[in-house]
Amino acid sequence: MDADDFVLRNLADQITAFTNVAKTMRDRLSSLPQGEREEIEEASAVLRKVRATRDHKLLPLTVIRKEDPDAC
Repeated sequence: MDADDFVLRNLADQITAFTNVAKTMRDRLSSLPQGEREEIEEASAVLRKVRATRDHKLLPLTVIRKEDPDAC
């Protein structure tokens, strides 16, 4: 990839941080009483469905065609 060491180190640190956050969330979720855990899992499922079905906004793009290959 020929990337500088600091770039790779930064990416690795970000991966580690996200992994730690996910582990903390799983640990806290598993420590909740079953009823609360089920409510959170149901809410999460509803949010995933809403996000999957909502309209995706795309950036407006305009095609610009060059008439003269020498024009910039």
